[in-house]
Amino acid sequence: MQAISLKMRSGEKILSSALNKFAPKIAIAWSGGKDSTALLHIIRSLNNGKVPIPVLFIDSGLHFPETLEFVNKLEHAWNLNLVRVDDKATLRQFRASKSRLKKKELANLMLVRGIKKSVKKFRWRALVVGIRWDEHEARASEAYFSVRKKHTRIHPILHFSERDIWEYISSRGIPHHPLYDQGYRSIGERPFTKPVTDPRASERSGRENENVKIMVKLRAQGYF
Repeated sequence: MQAISLKMRSGEKILSSALNKFAPKIAIAWSGGKDSTALLHIIRSLNNGKVPIPVLFIDSGLHFPETLEFVNKLEHAWNLNLVRVDDKATLRQFRASKSRLKKKELANLMLVRGIKKSVKKFRWRALVVGIRWDEHEARASEAYFSVRKKHTRIHPILHFSERDIWEYISSRGIPHHPLYDQGYRSIGERPFTKPVTDPRASERSGRENENVKIMVKLRAQGYF
């Protein structure tokens, strides 16, 4: 727990710096997954149980029903200023496509467009994101403060491990997505996400078509 406390203080310092520098033009991205949920809780702990900035949820139309239920539940329980962004035009293309590879490309495109659309619409100068160094090779060299063309990305929990996140969640009784209790280690779009049965497999091995090359390309386009 001491190690978690040290990592917590580091993350809190990064968050406080970001909030002081970019407020009120700053938001946090939330998927309903463990990492961004833990990050939401850290922000609440710094602000007397409140999340003082908008919370971006990109609704691709491809989420598990459990994801939407969990997001709705926490939105009300934590009194979040939830900003839902969708891309119905791309979703129609997704549904019309017969190619699984094309469908995956369109699903990724919806996420990238959702990020860019929200930053532009709300004129956010910064976006807080719950990614970690050890989660994927394509994120291993990311910085805590990453300047992009239109905004700055803030990554307060880069130094956390998957185990750290779960220790933080369990030690504080933080609600979590129910699919984690069914063998899922990473929650994505329903058509491309499955449980991970091999304990030796990588955290995101249940995500379809997420090799390093594809992830690097996605991140270059604006993905987290």
